[in-house]
Amino acid sequence: MTFKKHQRQIMFFILAALWGLLIFYLSAQPDLASGFPPAYDFVLRKLAHMFVFGILAYLIAGSLESQERGYLLFVIIAALTYAFIDELHQSFIPGRYGTPKDILIDSIGVYFGIWFYKYFPAHKVFKVK
Repeated sequence: MTFKKHQRQIMFFILAALWGLLIFYLSAQPDLASGFPPAYDFVLRKLAHMFVFGILAYLIAGSLESQERGYLLFVIIAALTYAFIDELHQSFIPGRYGTPKDILIDSIGVYFGIWFYKYFPAHKVFKVK
């Protein structure tokens, strides 16, 4: 399936918005315990933080795909701003709390999302007409 650049960017923007809504929904849940022992649960939660913010960064990068030098910096700023808002949101949910440590963990996920995007950009994954 081939997409024109503009169509692909719109598709990635919609996916990024939906992914952001999923993050918001999951953050609103009072308890996301996995049922694993506490040490495994902790590691699983932190890996989930990295995964969801890595995907978010990739989707934002795909929606802004540009040849300009600073657009990936904008992607990083946008994704980390959302991470901050997510942690702030969690601080108002009973049974949850937001921590700066989680923002740092989210930033690792953003880094990997950008790294993945640099090696597998949207225009190579979804061919352009």
